[in-house]
Amino acid sequence: MKKFGMLTLSAAVATSLAACGDNREEFEDETTNGDAPADEGDDNTEVQEDEVTVDDDMDDGADEEEEDEDADADEAWYEDLTYDEFELEAEYSHGEYEAEYDYEGGNPEAEIEDTRNGEDIEMEGEEALEELAGILPEMDIDENSGDDDILDAAIDAFNLDEDYSELEVEAEFFDGGETEVEDES
Repeated sequence: MKKFGMLTLSAAVATSLAACGDNREEFEDETTNGDAPADEGDDNTEVQEDEVTVDDDMDDGADEEEEDEDADADEAWYEDLTYDEFELEAEYSHGEYEAEYDYEGGNPEAEIEDTRNGEDIEMEGEEALEELAGILPEMDIDENSGDDDILDAAIDAFNLDEDYSELEVEAEFFDGGETEVEDES
């Protein structure tokens, strides 16, 4: 009875290995290091663990490639902006929101402070840059943009409430131009 069970188990392992196709050669190389043929059937749990390891290695490579692509995409957003310095201050009766962005020689820096609604949020460095990565590229402004266009772009991109008591936006553009817009309610 044990022989029949081992024979059936061996056949099942051989069938599942055959279904893996070209991965079998890689599997044999990893398990035997090319010295001797793989032992099929004596230690089935080891074979299954090795298969999982091979799959995990393949997944890790894909994850690293995705992370590299994400990092490239994250770094590129500030290269497309028309300005190298940006500052926004919005004052409300219940607090203040400030965002600063500065791009000097390939090195972006950012800082965000938000004290609205009793919160006291402060971000700087990578954390602030990540936050601004989804905001600043949405602001389609340049040195020729009108004051109202700049204010509207800032309100929309930063998702600001329009009940501010004062809103100030400053930007210095790559071509040397600069703008400062202020609105008081």
